[in-house]
Amino acid sequence: MNSGVSPAQLVLDHLHGARAVGHGRWTACCPAHNDRRPSLAITEKSDGALLLHCFSGCAVGDIVAAIGLDLSDLFPSGKAGVQSSKPAIRRFSAEQVLRTATLELIEVALIVGAIDRRGSVTATERDRLRLSVSRLMAAEGWTRE
Repeated sequence: MNSGVSPAQLVLDHLHGARAVGHGRWTACCPAHNDRRPSLAITEKSDGALLLHCFSGCAVGDIVAAIGLDLSDLFPSGKAGVQSSKPAIRRFSAEQVLRTATLELIEVALIVGAIDRRGSVTATERDRLRLSVSRLMAAEGWTRE
């Protein structure tokens, strides 16, 4: 639907009570829920893409749908879904991750061996096993809730 109009202008034209709170930043009442006070933050990024955040928890898709727009309207024409040109920052090399994962797997194997011999684990072993599993999941990009 974006026809040359900036994403910010397009969205702001559909919102009631929008007001500027800084350069490229606005607040407005969220159209996706019965909002009495502005809970929607709108931020224009340097590439023209628009970020929407409802502090009441509404999903971005629900917000744009409530004003008759699509998610693609939050991006400048032809830019929808394009990733930043910045390279990903890698904190550790693949070799470091592999070495660490190997050490954690050795810990797991030792604790499993102790369970096999004794039929149980100590509280310390249980805590260490949980730590190893947590670290391996984090290395894979999972989160623990």
